[in-house]
Amino acid sequence: MDPEPRLLSPIPATALRQEAGGAPDGAFPHHLGLTVSRVEWRTDITARSRGPERGPVCAVPAEVRLRLLHAEHTIRLAKEVPPNSCLSREVLAHERRHAEVNRRTLREAAAELRVTLRAWANSVEMRAPDVATAAQLMQEDLSRALEPALARLRAARDEGHAQIDTPAEYRRLGQVCPQDQRKLRAALRVP
Repeated sequence: MDPEPRLLSPIPATALRQEAGGAPDGAFPHHLGLTVSRVEWRTDITARSRGPERGPVCAVPAEVRLRLLHAEHTIRLAKEVPPNSCLSREVLAHERRHAEVNRRTLREAAAELRVTLRAWANSVEMRAPDVATAAQLMQEDLSRALEPALARLRAARDEGHAQIDTPAEYRRLGQVCPQDQRKLRAALRVP
């Protein structure tokens, strides 16, 4: 599930900086926009088992469902960016590039997770004292099987964001829309 990112109300640049976890004294000390993405996943396993009612049992997955979703995907601009301006459009375009990285990597991860999940479901068999324990062991085993694909999702996102957030891009954003830049500097009290 990957709904469009929501555009939230502006907040002060200092609050954006804090939300992003940035230090206020870097080369680019002001956050003009921020894209936040939180991906969640959940699996539901229905097990089929053989063995005596009181166990031990041998269980295999009868049905496995995986839900991968953007639980949170938002874009927010700094309050100091002049609204409906050339600069706000530039900053929003920058943030939408981040959102597209989030969406692309989620789609790629979903495709990889489907393949991993099918292979896992066709090969797993759990022996346990009872069906509930077998299902729990399957859940833990599936989490371990999915983690490499999820780690690749996180790495691909980080790499994609790093390709956007370059010093050259921040310099460009600091030079576009000269009239709006003057208003922004006044609002941020930057000489």
